[in-house]
Amino acid sequence: MSIWKLPAALIMVAMVTGCGPSDNPSADAASDQATTTNGAAPHNQAGSSDRNAPVLDTGTEASLQESLDRVRSSLPEDQRIEFDQSVKLIMDVEPQRLHGMTAEQVLAAGRQLHQRTNGG
Repeated sequence: MSIWKLPAALIMVAMVTGCGPSDNPSADAASDQATTTNGAAPHNQAGSSDRNAPVLDTGTEASLQESLDRVRSSLPEDQRIEFDQSVKLIMDVEPQRLHGMTAEQVLAAGRQLHQRTNGG
């Protein structure tokens, strides 16, 4: 994703998910890296138990939005706010990292980044 498209993508995430700035996303656990649905794992895939889980596609704004909706809807209701907060935090800090991540990986990465940025 082009760096010039990030602000629009952040706005889209906030509009669709209702995600706004957060002072208190859950914080515990280590991060996992991207695993794609075809089994290719460019990074560590520890913790990714479901190879068929939907993944994020940051190729275009449209594919990002579509995949965010799909990945978010795969979660139980009680985890969706944390997912939204994690996506926002990752996009603020390491947007390129989102590509290929499952919901489980987004949550773990968000927790890790929250700990790191809040001195946890």
